[in-house]
Amino acid sequence: MTRREYSVGGLRTFVVTARSPRGVLTIRTPYNSEAHLAEAAGWADRGFTTVVQDVRGRYGSAGSFHPYHGEGADGLACVEWITAQPWWSQAPFLFLYGTSYGAHCAIETTFAAGECEGLAGVSVAVPALGMGETARNRDRAFHLESRLGWWSEHGDAAHSRGSSASADLLETLPVSDIGDSSSPRIPSWQSVLASERVDEERRNHAAAQRCPLLAQGGTADWFGQDTIDLWSSWGGPSALALGPWDHSMQASGRAERMSKWLGAVLDGHPWTGAQLYGHPGGPLRLQTWPNARVTVALTGGSFVANPLQPFPSCTSDTDVRSLTTRSDCLTRPVPWRAGTLVGTPVVRVVGGDCDRHWGAMLLARRRGGEVEQLTEGMSLGSVVHLAPLSTHIHEGEELTLMISAHAFPRYARDLHTDEDHSYGIRAVPMQRTVRGIELEMPV
Repeated sequence: MTRREYSVGGLRTFVVTARSPRGVLTIRTPYNSEAHLAEAAGWADRGFTTVVQDVRGRYGSAGSFHPYHGEGADGLACVEWITAQPWWSQAPFLFLYGTSYGAHCAIETTFAAGECEGLAGVSVAVPALGMGETARNRDRAFHLESRLGWWSEHGDAAHSRGSSASADLLETLPVSDIGDSSSPRIPSWQSVLASERVDEERRNHAAAQRCPLLAQGGTADWFGQDTIDLWSSWGGPSALALGPWDHSMQASGRAERMSKWLGAVLDGHPWTGAQLYGHPGGPLRLQTWPNARVTVALTGGSFVANPLQPFPSCTSDTDVRSLTTRSDCLTRPVPWRAGTLVGTPVVRVVGGDCDRHWGAMLLARRRGGEVEQLTEGMSLGSVVHLAPLSTHIHEGEELTLMISAHAFPRYARDLHTDEDHSYGIRAVPMQRTVRGIELEMPV
């Protein structure tokens, strides 16, 4: 195994060469290519010459960093450089690989490369697919906590900072002032707020692909549904590995799983379908994500919500018993049977203040007494698409649906005024009224 450093169009690029290469693995990252060299050495030991490149404007690469812009063109230039190297002919099978922002780089490179000869497959984990996709969920609610954390630590700078912004910044009104209030400033904050998702455009690009895809993600990850949607829309052989993991993917076994997938692709038998981890008896296997739903009608009610003391968001591993006694939400039991529960639930708030933000959370009271958040969602309207579910309900366990006006600081607050929630400064309490609730559960 050898390691050499190059400049490819001004971008710092390391090549870690395998002794008996089976293929080439490419990683483009904003998180310091040097930090990936141990991982690259591990892949080289498995037989994959590994190319690691700093994206433009980050660490050892020249230029300015403009997150989520230009990664397709720069990635294609990297691919063309790789396929022109004398060592390429030893194992002319190229795999693009990335995690989080690196997955964005891999996907955009794939779209730019088209029918690139030698492109053998794409492997992504917890994919952050674009500026709009990371800024908003598909119901257009703004991911306040995660975006402030990422942009204050990584955005608009050549090097990542040691820690993210102060939690006090999350309280800033208007939300649009956060970029100027942060220290150091976040010059692109206004662009983040203005960004929109491009789901249809991406689905069309993904459907046109023919190389194999491995997508790995978690139901506790911010981008779990995007991982599923990418897998579902991919035109070539596509495999999904989904478990009860968050964005860190700790203890998920993703590297070993990816290594086996690489071998399967090189052997001419790429995996297809989904493997869902965390179920009794081992992984659950599916060929498609469940679309069938049954509607459960629940009663409405009213509550007073205060954006200055908002209903809190929580992580999936938190016991949320204390939330069930709050007065600023509706809590409704959901009649449901024991068994496997997989799919994407949808909540429809019927009547009432349907032009306001609505949040929903599905809970399970487990046999040990703890109350687990199974899935959540927030919408700028009356239809709330919850995050994907992949769990098991045991005999004696109960489901509960909670309806709220806020889920702060995960999402930006509805201010309950006529001012836009991103640009308004006046916040007032409001009585929120619901005539009924329709919960569409996967079956």
